[in-house]
Amino acid sequence: MEIDFYEEFPTKKNLEKLKLIKFPSRIFIAAYSAKEFEKYSKQARRINRKIRAAYWPIIKNSYWISPFSNTCDLIGLFDELSKSKVHLLINLEPPLLSKKLFFKNMFRFKKNKNLIKKFLEENKARVTTAQPPPILNIGIRKALGLDYKLNLEKGLMWYSSAYPEIINRKIRKNLLKIKNKERYTLGLGVIAQGVFSENLLSPEKLGADINFIKEAGFRKVTIFRLGGLNKEYMDKINSFSLLVKKQEK
Repeated sequence: MEIDFYEEFPTKKNLEKLKLIKFPSRIFIAAYSAKEFEKYSKQARRINRKIRAAYWPIIKNSYWISPFSNTCDLIGLFDELSKSKVHLLINLEPPLLSKKLFFKNMFRFKKNKNLIKKFLEENKARVTTAQPPPILNIGIRKALGLDYKLNLEKGLMWYSSAYPEIINRKIRKNLLKIKNKERYTLGLGVIAQGVFSENLLSPEKLGADINFIKEAGFRKVTIFRLGGLNKEYMDKINSFSLLVKKQEK
């Protein structure tokens, strides 16, 4: 079982939490450029040599990558990413931080969606997506550019602390129906807030979510986010990691 982490705000304080991780892991580091990511990646490696860093690009204006992003921003980002060989996190979410883009780019939606799909197809061996969990019908998610029919690693962001229990029950039910679970990683949390003021998940509930994912047959989780790690969370994570290792022997 692989247990990875997101870090949306790679400050020195947040990256220092890498010292708590005693097993090989991957950290998805948010950055506004490849140069900035490289700086954070070097910091992470100095702190913990067991860590592999992956680049989580933040796109200009829309923050997340979406068919509602500006076309020129998508082209510029993909040109930059094409020059890099590192593993990428492509965060597929609508531009909720800049809602005017929904109206500005509605007639560019199809073109932008094709640009995104083309980049994902050409780079699928080194891409992990971050996309909403299975709440909406798969056809609706694909129509909105939140999911693409491609053979790559998909990250489903099931942050149970952000949803009421009635929605979490629906997500659990739909997760059980997913085939080819080895192609997925489940985003769990949140244990520290992101750009929104999400409720935090307790260590006990994080343990329960990890256990559900394990029992459902998935092999990877990615926890949002690194900066929230402490001894209580790590105790839950480590006990799960040891349990999986015993099963894999």
